[in-house]
Amino acid sequence: MSGYTQQQLDDLRSMTAKGITKGSMGGESVEFRSLADMFRLIAVIERSLAPTATVRQHFPTFRRGT
Repeated sequence: MSGYTQQQLDDLRSMTAKGITKGSMGGESVEFRSLADMFRLIAVIERSLAPTATVRQHFPTFRRGT
């Protein structure tokens, strides 16, 4: 599946705010079955656009006292 853009997310949010299930996103005509489908897609796009968490490893160091 192709990646999503912030513009697609903004367009979808705008459509849901207006309560419309048929419109244009990214130059393509789209029609959703329900607002619930649109909310699910918003969640998918938000997860895809969210930055991934960086895992940091810490290694303890010890020094012998002098």
